Amino acid sequence: MKILEYDNVDPLQVLNLTLLPPDLPLTPEYTAHLRRTDPRLFPCFTVNAKEGDEVVGVVGILRLPMISTEGREDVGGVWAVTTHPHHAGRGVASALLEEAHTRMRDAGLRFSMLLTERHLKAYRLYQQHGYVEMKVWAKALARWETAHQPTRLRAQPASTALSESKGQSGYDFIEKIFEDIAKHYLGFAWRHKLFVRMRDKMSLDDIWIVRESNTSVGYIYARKEGPLLETQIQVLRPDIDAVEAVAAIASKLQAPYVQVGMSRPGDAARFQHAGWQVTYPNWASFMVKPLLPEVTTGDARRLFGIGTDRFLISLLDVA
Repeated sequence: MKILEYDNVDPLQVLNLTLLPPDLPLTPEYTAHLRRTDPRLFPCFTVNAKEGDEVVGVVGILRLPMISTEGREDVGGVWAVTTHPHHAGRGVASALLEEAHTRMRDAGLRFSMLLTERHLKAYRLYQQHGYVEMKVWAKALARWETAHQPTRLRAQPASTALSESKGQSGYDFIEKIFEDIAKHYLGFAWRHKLFVRMRDKMSLDDIWIVRESNTSVGYIYARKEGPLLETQIQVLRPDIDAVEAVAAIASKLQAPYVQVGMSRPGDAARFQHAGWQVTYPNWASFMVKPLLPEVTTGDARRLFGIGTDRFLISLLDVA
């Protein structure tokens, strides 16, 4: 088995694999777009296992910007991890993960991080390679009658919103909100500009800006699918009650049931106190691996505030 970079293999074979789980359409055109616009990608883009003329495994490598108690620190990340079904169980993914970790160490990174689901077979593989579950994700569910309550907050889709100074709109406005509020947090509290991940993955109609009086205090992903209003807290000012913020959206997007995804432990406690059904942790998994013998997952928790309300994370920043 040979391990080769993306530019040295057939991109159609890579696409064929990534269209299997994780169902990521890495067409040559989309790959070129990502390499041009996303600074988090390693120059190699992916490392790939090849048997004869066939690509049998893929792992993407990221350099993720974070904020620690000591300032800016980049960490590694893996994504698009997949193996051809005919080669499962033969060590393909393990070899590619070790190659990714070696490249991260060579780049001076101390930690690697990833997102997965705890019920997947890959979760055990990551544990075998030293990744540790951080238990940061929670979900809450309530009927509309519980979710909708009086609130001083207002919510408006980003597609119709302007900044308080009338100088920005759309994604530029959203990125300015993040920049202003993320200063209060650790973790994924710094983003490259432009933050292409959000622009590629989130419609402005599904990003709801939360306001207190005339001040923007955060934004939440929200989409109504039949009887369910699905929301995911992206960033809120530390003093803002997440229950109220979601209530402001529920008053506009009325649905019989409302679900909320969150990562701040304090938010989970507030939703539970307000009568929501809270699942913590849920199946979503954020995992951390120390890359050097002198650092531990305990160091990662301390440096980045993982497990506290100061830790900021979204699905967009890690994947």
